Amino acid sequence: MKLHNRHIRQQGAALITSLVILLILTVLGVSAMSTSSLEEYMAGNLRDKVVSFQAAETGLRDAERTITGFGAPPPPTSTGANSGIYERDTFGDFATTAFDASIWPAAATEYGTAGAVNLSGVAEDPFYIIEEYQFISKDASLQSQMTGQGKIYYRITSRGVGLSPNAVTLLQETTAKRFK
Repeated sequence: MKLHNRHIRQQGAALITSLVILLILTVLGVSAMSTSSLEEYMAGNLRDKVVSFQAAETGLRDAERTITGFGAPPPPTSTGANSGIYERDTFGDFATTAFDASIWPAAATEYGTAGAVNLSGVAEDPFYIIEEYQFISKDASLQSQMTGQGKIYYRITSRGVGLSPNAVTLLQETTAKRFK
Protein backbone atom coordinates (compact mmCIF):
# COMPACT_ATOMS: atom_id res chain seq x y z
CA MET A 1 0.00 0.00 0.00
CA LYS A 2 2.88 2.39 0.64
CA LEU A 3 4.02 2.03 -2.94
CA HIS A 4 0.60 2.98 -4.22
CA ASN A 5 0.48 6.18 -2.10
CA ARG A 6 3.83 7.33 -3.42
CA HIS A 7 2.54 7.39 -7.03
CA ILE A 8 -0.53 9.32 -6.05
CA ARG A 9 1.48 12.06 -4.29
CA GLN A 10 3.53 12.94 -7.42
CA GLN A 11 2.16 16.09 -9.03
CA GLY A 12 4.09 16.02 -12.38
CA ALA A 13 7.16 17.98 -11.21
CA ALA A 14 9.46 15.94 -13.44
CA LEU A 15 7.31 16.70 -16.47
CA ILE A 16 7.23 20.43 -15.77
CA THR A 17 11.01 20.52 -15.16
CA SER A 18 11.77 18.67 -18.38
CA LEU A 19 9.44 20.95 -20.39
CA VAL A 20 11.17 24.06 -18.97
CA ILE A 21 14.59 22.62 -19.88
CA LEU A 22 13.32 21.74 -23.37
CA LEU A 23 12.00 25.29 -23.79
CA ILE A 24 15.37 26.76 -22.75
CA LEU A 25 17.21 24.49 -25.21
CA THR A 26 14.81 25.48 -28.00
CA VAL A 27 15.35 29.19 -27.34
CA LEU A 28 19.15 28.67 -27.35
CA GLY A 29 18.96 26.72 -30.62
CA VAL A 30 16.84 29.34 -32.37
CA SER A 31 19.17 32.09 -31.12
CA ALA A 32 22.24 30.24 -32.42
CA MET A 33 20.60 29.74 -35.84
CA SER A 34 19.68 33.43 -36.02
CA THR A 35 23.24 34.46 -35.15
CA SER A 36 24.66 32.10 -37.76
CA SER A 37 22.35 33.50 -40.44
CA LEU A 38 23.35 37.06 -39.57
CA GLU A 39 27.07 36.19 -39.65
CA GLU A 40 26.65 34.52 -43.03
CA TYR A 41 24.88 37.62 -44.36
CA MET A 42 27.66 39.88 -43.04
CA ALA A 43 30.35 37.68 -44.59
CA GLY A 44 28.56 37.83 -47.95
CA ASN A 45 28.39 41.63 -47.80
CA LEU A 46 32.06 41.84 -46.90
CA ARG A 47 32.96 39.60 -49.85
CA ASP A 48 30.86 41.79 -52.15
CA LYS A 49 32.65 44.92 -50.90
CA VAL A 50 36.08 43.33 -51.36
CA VAL A 51 35.20 42.35 -54.94
CA SER A 52 34.07 45.93 -55.70
CA PHE A 53 37.33 47.28 -54.24
CA GLN A 54 39.37 44.90 -56.41
CA ALA A 55 37.37 45.92 -59.48
CA ALA A 56 38.06 49.61 -58.76
CA GLU A 57 41.78 48.77 -58.37
CA THR A 58 41.67 47.08 -61.77
CA GLY A 59 40.26 50.29 -63.25
CA LEU A 60 43.08 52.32 -61.67
CA ARG A 61 45.73 49.99 -63.10
CA ASP A 62 44.13 50.13 -66.56
CA ALA A 63 44.16 53.96 -66.45
CA GLU A 64 47.83 53.91 -65.36
CA ARG A 65 48.66 51.72 -68.38
CA THR A 66 46.84 54.20 -70.61
CA ILE A 67 48.88 57.11 -69.22
CA THR A 68 52.13 55.15 -69.49
CA GLY A 69 51.38 54.52 -73.17
CA PHE A 70 51.24 58.22 -74.07
CA GLY A 71 54.13 59.15 -76.35
CA ALA A 72 53.20 62.81 -76.18
CA PRO A 73 50.76 64.41 -73.76
CA PRO A 74 47.28 64.57 -75.26
CA PRO A 75 45.65 67.94 -74.67
CA PRO A 76 42.80 67.62 -72.17
CA THR A 77 39.28 68.62 -73.17
CA SER A 78 36.09 69.30 -71.27
CA THR A 79 34.46 66.36 -73.07
CA GLY A 80 37.34 63.88 -72.75
CA ALA A 81 37.26 63.46 -76.52
CA ASN A 82 41.06 63.46 -76.78
CA SER A 83 42.22 60.03 -75.48
CA GLY A 84 39.71 60.25 -72.63
CA ILE A 85 41.67 62.99 -70.84
CA TYR A 86 39.53 65.62 -69.14
CA GLU A 87 40.45 69.11 -68.02
CA ARG A 88 40.90 69.52 -64.29
CA ASP A 89 37.64 69.75 -62.35
CA THR A 90 35.44 69.23 -65.42
CA PHE A 91 32.89 67.57 -63.19
CA GLY A 92 32.86 70.31 -60.56
CA ASP A 93 33.05 69.09 -56.99
CA PHE A 94 33.99 65.53 -57.84
CA ALA A 95 33.72 64.44 -54.20
CA THR A 96 29.94 64.56 -54.54
CA THR A 97 29.56 64.21 -58.32
CA ALA A 98 31.46 60.90 -58.39
CA PHE A 99 28.61 59.23 -56.54
CA ASP A 100 26.19 60.09 -59.35
CA ALA A 101 25.94 56.76 -61.20
CA SER A 102 24.73 58.39 -64.44
CA ILE A 103 28.11 60.07 -64.99
CA TRP A 104 30.05 56.86 -65.23
CA PRO A 105 28.76 55.11 -68.34
CA ALA A 106 28.48 58.40 -70.24
CA ALA A 107 31.77 60.11 -69.37
CA ALA A 108 34.14 57.38 -68.24
CA THR A 109 36.29 54.81 -69.99
CA GLU A 110 35.22 51.22 -69.44
CA TYR A 111 37.75 48.54 -68.63
CA GLY A 112 38.19 46.03 -71.45
CA THR A 113 35.67 45.81 -74.27
CA ALA A 114 32.95 48.44 -74.02
CA GLY A 115 29.50 47.04 -73.39
CA ALA A 116 30.74 43.59 -72.32
CA VAL A 117 31.63 42.38 -68.83
CA ASN A 118 35.31 41.44 -69.09
CA LEU A 119 35.90 40.71 -65.41
CA SER A 120 34.35 37.57 -64.02
CA GLY A 121 32.43 37.77 -60.77
CA VAL A 122 31.32 41.41 -61.03
CA ALA A 123 27.98 42.94 -61.94
CA GLU A 124 29.66 45.39 -64.33
CA ASP A 125 33.16 46.28 -65.45
CA PRO A 126 35.03 49.11 -63.73
CA PHE A 127 35.03 52.60 -65.23
CA TYR A 128 37.66 55.29 -64.83
CA ILE A 129 38.07 58.99 -65.53
CA ILE A 130 41.47 60.62 -66.11
CA GLU A 131 41.85 64.34 -65.45
CA GLU A 132 44.99 66.31 -66.24
CA TYR A 133 45.73 67.83 -62.89
CA GLN A 134 48.88 69.91 -63.18
CA PHE A 135 52.02 70.44 -65.30
CA ILE A 136 55.33 71.07 -63.58
CA SER A 137 58.19 72.03 -65.89
CA LYS A 138 61.56 70.31 -65.71
CA ASP A 139 63.22 73.52 -64.61
CA ALA A 140 62.46 77.21 -64.38
CA SER A 141 63.57 77.97 -67.94
CA LEU A 142 61.10 79.35 -70.44
CA GLN A 143 62.20 76.73 -72.96
CA SER A 144 61.15 73.86 -70.65
CA GLN A 145 57.79 75.46 -70.11
CA MET A 146 57.18 76.18 -73.80
CA THR A 147 58.28 72.74 -75.05
CA GLY A 148 56.38 70.83 -72.40
CA GLN A 149 59.44 69.32 -70.74
CA GLY A 150 58.50 68.16 -67.29
CA LYS A 151 55.87 66.10 -65.52
CA ILE A 152 52.16 66.10 -66.00
CA TYR A 153 50.15 64.95 -63.01
CA TYR A 154 46.93 63.08 -63.67
CA ARG A 155 44.11 62.39 -61.25
CA ILE A 156 42.43 59.04 -61.86
CA THR A 157 39.06 58.21 -60.38
CA SER A 158 37.86 54.62 -60.70
CA ARG A 159 34.47 53.08 -59.94
CA GLY A 160 34.20 49.36 -59.26
CA VAL A 161 31.06 47.29 -58.70
CA GLY A 162 30.98 44.01 -56.80
CA LEU A 163 28.92 40.87 -57.21
CA SER A 164 25.74 42.92 -56.91
CA PRO A 165 25.15 46.47 -58.11
CA ASN A 166 24.69 47.53 -54.47
CA ALA A 167 28.42 47.26 -53.64
CA VAL A 168 30.21 50.22 -55.23
CA THR A 169 33.73 51.43 -54.49
CA LEU A 170 35.25 54.70 -55.68
CA LEU A 171 39.03 55.04 -55.63
CA GLN A 172 41.14 58.00 -56.59
CA GLU A 173 44.86 58.42 -57.10
CA THR A 174 47.27 60.93 -58.54
CA THR A 175 50.06 59.75 -60.82
CA ALA A 176 52.64 61.53 -62.96
CA LYS A 177 54.21 61.00 -66.36
CA ARG A 178 57.46 62.66 -67.40
CA PHE A 179 57.58 63.98 -70.95
CA LYS A 180 60.80 64.74 -72.85
